[in-house]
Amino acid sequence: MIIIRYALIGVFMPFQLSTVGFVLLVVATVCLSAAGYIINDYFDVNADMMNRPDKVIIGKSINRRNAMIFHWIFNIVGCVCGALVSFGIGLPKYSFIFLFIAGVLWFYSTTFSKEPVLGNVVIALLVASVPIIEILFEMLPLLSLPMDILQQLHIRFEELFVWGLGYTLFAFLLTLQREMVKDIEDLEGDRTYGRNTLPIAFGLKAARICTFGVSVVVIAGIVVSQICKLSDTFSLIFINVCITLPLLYGLFVFVKADSSEEYAKVSFILKLVMSMGLLYLPCYMFLK
Repeated sequence: MIIIRYALIGVFMPFQLSTVGFVLLVVATVCLSAAGYIINDYFDVNADMMNRPDKVIIGKSINRRNAMIFHWIFNIVGCVCGALVSFGIGLPKYSFIFLFIAGVLWFYSTTFSKEPVLGNVVIALLVASVPIIEILFEMLPLLSLPMDILQQLHIRFEELFVWGLGYTLFAFLLTLQREMVKDIEDLEGDRTYGRNTLPIAFGLKAARICTFGVSVVVIAGIVVSQICKLSDTFSLIFINVCITLPLLYGLFVFVKADSSEEYAKVSFILKLVMSMGLLYLPCYMFLK
């Protein structure tokens, strides 16, 4: 969110959220995400004990009762901070966005995550919504300004929209791919505890084909973006070395994978690619 604010929004328009407002928005997002992680681990503790016992926290370091208390604390803090930002820009009805996200994360953990494809799409949409929410709350205060004042601000709406959409799609597709890989990685534990994820519902082969397809779409999208917009020398070097090549390597590992450890390696590569994708933005904007 810091990168989106200072390396994207600040390049194309003056900030509309104060520093305090921005901090509250970040805290709201982080707290709701934390609450979502906690409740997901709470309901998946048995499957996680089988899939990745070394990473289980709830039931080991933190008991289930305290985990639920932390869940509600983070949710309340997140929703309150979101409401403060909404009231601060004079649009209190947007407070419901944060209540909606908290509700979706609850139902994801209890219901959506156990359904084929639906759970993957829901969590990918939530991750992709982070840059959208950031841009939305920066632009909402502009709605009340007269057109002549907007023209004086010299806001480059088209450029902001293109970059925002690009990062949203990038976040959605990579998260979707990673969630599918994790479902394959966790196949045995999920099957044991009655979850109906993609590889369980349609078979391992179908899940691998779907994941491979999403990966191809991601790589194709990156190639198209380079042809259409990011053809400068820096972009060609950074994107191909730090993003495209790791994606191709991850795809190679995925095609050959036949164990949970290898699928975990693919998941780690995708996390690395996400990080490099974020780092590209400030590097591009500040070196441009």
